[in-house]
Amino acid sequence: MKTTKRAAFILRVIGWVLIGIAIASSIYVISTSGAAWSSMRTALKACDLDTSVIARARFDGEYYAALTSAANNKNRSENERVSGVISCFSELQNEQEKLTENTADAYIAWFLNGLDADEYLAFYESRESSEETRIIRDAFEYLDKLGAPSGKGGKLALMAASCEPDVQAFYEAFAARRGEAAGEYVEFVETLVNMIREDIDAGVAVSDVKQYLSALDDTRFDAALAALREQEREASEDLIDTFARQLAEKGDLKAFFQETYEALTARYPGESFNRFVFAKTLGGLLRDGAFDGSMNSLVKAVRTAQEAWNTPAGATTFAALTIVPSSEADAAAGKFTLFNIGAYMKSFAGLVIKTSDQSNSIGAVKILWWLGANVLLLWVCGIVLIIAAKVLDKVVTRVTMNRLEHAGIEEEDDVLLRVNHLKQYFRSGDYINKAVDDVSFYIKKGEVFGLVGESGCGKTTTGRTIINLYDPTEGDVYFQGLRISSTQNGLPVLIRSLRNEYNEKKRLMEAELKEQCLREPARKAELTAKHKATLAQMRQEMSQKISQARTNALESSVEKSKCTEKYREKRKAELTAQYEADMKNLSGEEAAQRKARYEIDMKVAASDNIMTKMQMIFQDPIASINPRMTVREIIAEGLKIRGIKDEKYIDQKVYEVLDLVGLVREHAARYPHEFSGGQRQRIGIARAIVLEPDLIIADEPISALDVSIQAQVINLLNDLRNKMGLTIMFIAHNLSVVKYFSDRIGVMYYGKLVELTTADELFEHPLHPYTKSLLSAIPYPDPHHEKHRKRIEYNPRKVHDYSVDKPSLHEIKPGHFIHCNEAELEQYKKELGI
Repeated sequence: MKTTKRAAFILRVIGWVLIGIAIASSIYVISTSGAAWSSMRTALKACDLDTSVIARARFDGEYYAALTSAANNKNRSENERVSGVISCFSELQNEQEKLTENTADAYIAWFLNGLDADEYLAFYESRESSEETRIIRDAFEYLDKLGAPSGKGGKLALMAASCEPDVQAFYEAFAARRGEAAGEYVEFVETLVNMIREDIDAGVAVSDVKQYLSALDDTRFDAALAALREQEREASEDLIDTFARQLAEKGDLKAFFQETYEALTARYPGESFNRFVFAKTLGGLLRDGAFDGSMNSLVKAVRTAQEAWNTPAGATTFAALTIVPSSEADAAAGKFTLFNIGAYMKSFAGLVIKTSDQSNSIGAVKILWWLGANVLLLWVCGIVLIIAAKVLDKVVTRVTMNRLEHAGIEEEDDVLLRVNHLKQYFRSGDYINKAVDDVSFYIKKGEVFGLVGESGCGKTTTGRTIINLYDPTEGDVYFQGLRISSTQNGLPVLIRSLRNEYNEKKRLMEAELKEQCLREPARKAELTAKHKATLAQMRQEMSQKISQARTNALESSVEKSKCTEKYREKRKAELTAQYEADMKNLSGEEAAQRKARYEIDMKVAASDNIMTKMQMIFQDPIASINPRMTVREIIAEGLKIRGIKDEKYIDQKVYEVLDLVGLVREHAARYPHEFSGGQRQRIGIARAIVLEPDLIIADEPISALDVSIQAQVINLLNDLRNKMGLTIMFIAHNLSVVKYFSDRIGVMYYGKLVELTTADELFEHPLHPYTKSLLSAIPYPDPHHEKHRKRIEYNPRKVHDYSVDKPSLHEIKPGHFIHCNEAELEQYKKELGI
């Protein structure tokens, strides 16, 4: 359990350190990445992506990772640095494909929805007719040149008559003779041109077309026509024909675009074609009468469009920086644009590299960039570690609670407060100030327990530790049988104290060993071995004490948290029992008021703390009261902290305690500076009793007042004790006042309780030399007595010998405790005649 608790503490510390670093890194990120985020936010909006705080945090991490990448790749080429920067923004980079697909689908849908099938098929047929006319015109331009005479220098001197009438007349006779074997007129003309070209390529001179026709071989013509028709069959499978055929057959035209895109990428596997650019280019070509429908023409057009789109300048003209379609009107008009993420990222990467190069001269900036890139990870890790520590604490608490039978001790019925071996140490460097050192006592219900001693002996520290203003270094404080103290925070000081004691003993032993070895050199080996064995035993004892201290700290922490839970359960049960008893005798308006009061009390009890039943009256009535608050606010502060919000009830309680301490209701609206010292102390008392405590720790409440006011305050405390059944721990210097006011008295010296007994017994039979010294200092209002009064000086070095026989607190007679060793105990017994 101790190891788990320590692990939880380490995790908690690391978690908070990471949170602190994350906060500092977040401040740095927000203050330096604003301009870059503004640019990136525009890009994200163009892509219809998230621009929330989460997106900003993700961008910051990517941005500073990109700055780090640019700095680390400073010696590489510009393209490598740009690629490295772009790779840091993986989400936006991956969004290009999705955005492209969506925009391409939107364009294809618009193109097909706005396409009139009849109109397009008419366009297709007119395209076919014009094509035949073009073929015939081109063919006769070629044939007419064959018979044209040439001038000087190869220039055409005279244009001969066209041979078209002769060819047309021959075809009519040829078609009449051959029928379908002659083919269509355009087929006949194309076949004739192909045959003449073959002959010319073979070296045969052809100058007269009419003469060539007269020698036309039917067999050769049939073969040439078949070859032409085979070429036409392949050409009929071009893109325009396929699209027109599927349109006429009402086929899947979306599939036509997809299949064409797949065929294009399959034919050119080394190239990457943007699907939107392809769709928009193909859609334009399908309406272009100059497009021959071939895949070669398509790929040329797509390459040209994509090259323009990939440039930053072209990206603006070809694809505006808006997601498309930007509106229904634009979609209807066919204004489809696409945000070129690739071009934007290249431009943005250039800015990142420029920023990196300008800042990279600062050595620490890389560390800041790394923290900025991992700020989200720091936040997550810090929070996870803190949660893990919390879970481990809960587990340890639950397991420890299951081991403990109850959170406290089996206390006697009449004992309200018990202090066992209380220690309160303060550390300053390696020095340990033992302000309270092993103090034990108990206070019974309804009594006044006086604690006296000179200034600096630890009286006030004891009171503040009991009320939990200080966490004890060691020891236990039980209130109403429940443990209200925890040594968890005081554990490091105790461990340091134990180690200091070990080191001091070791130093003294080494000095003694050195002297013994000088006196008895023959026994050096024996003395050294004995010294080592003693040190090993001391180390083992120290380790055992530290281990036990850690166990006690863990258990005390768990018991303290459990005691609050137990107290709340007990308080709720008490309030419920009282409410049920009261409701038996109430009805109407009174019952409603009692129910409202019960509901308020139960809300308070749900968040109440056992420490509210213990209050403190401080020594200085000026320093302990806020001068900027009215008396009502000062007294009501404790009620509001407990969760009471009913102003009527608060006013009633404030006026009630003002009456109890001897002030009037009109004083509630005044400020502390309007009162005398005694009245301020009454205000402090009223603040303490407004929560109806069981125990009041009065820390020298009269030392700052004059003699006449001291008596009034003491009488007031006596009255309150009787009216409210208070138990009071009274800390003071004046032994005469303590004797008058206290039932039992404890005497403290140098952090230790040296004597404890009843007031009468202490004054009649003081045993400890320090107690006798204190009593001898009490002045009496009798000049004869004062003339012969002898002061007893206390010098502990002369009076006590604790070099061997160590002292502890002994009960020399019932109720009379004395701090002494065994030899002194026997001496004190003889003094008392025991």
